Amino acid sequence: MRRTTRFINLITATSFILMSYGCATSQKMAAEDKARITSIQINDSVEKGQAFLLPPGGASVGLMFGAVGGAVSAGSIANAQEAFTAYLATNSISIERIVREEITNAIRDSGKFSITATPDTSAPSIKIAVQQYGFGVTHLLSSNVVPVLHIKCDMIDGNGKIIWHASDRMLPSIASPMVALPWDQLTSDPKQIEEQLRKAAKFLAEKLIKEL
Repeated sequence: MRRTTRFINLITATSFILMSYGCATSQKMAAEDKARITSIQINDSVEKGQAFLLPPGGASVGLMFGAVGGAVSAGSIANAQEAFTAYLATNSISIERIVREEITNAIRDSGKFSITATPDTSAPSIKIAVQQYGFGVTHLLSSNVVPVLHIKCDMIDGNGKIIWHASDRMLPSIASPMVALPWDQLTSDPKQIEEQLRKAAKFLAEKLIKEL
């Protein structure tokens, strides 16, 4: 009973944190900007926010992610979020790289702009931020999880003015566009974790670039 109460409290607090990030937002490009801009550049640096992890109720962090999870039990890692980020780093999974690649692919596929390969002061730049990323259960009693992801993009001209902005997010919910997978299946296979994060990034990237 006590464990269930703690988990319900965690769900409530987590929902509040997720909602505090806000919904999808956008600032359309002005018609004159669309007419004059033919090429853009994408910043190499991607801002990364907090990891999010909400595993099934009763799941032991010490049993997650192999040796990395064991570090939690040993006290060298403080919590599940730290174990998750350490696991990603250990397996060379970079959410910044994944999101940047999917934004780049979405722009190229859209045909709206060419992307400069070298720095060009005359071309506006797109700044990408991954404000939240991770996985969460789809509902209170579920053992299946879906990706959690929040991406923000700003196009900035040479004068530092934001000429386009868009952000969107994916929440842990039964309404998620991603297929929910068993938690144990994901934590035992880093390739599946990377694949699910990439699918989520591709889905949101395509939505964001439609706003251009």
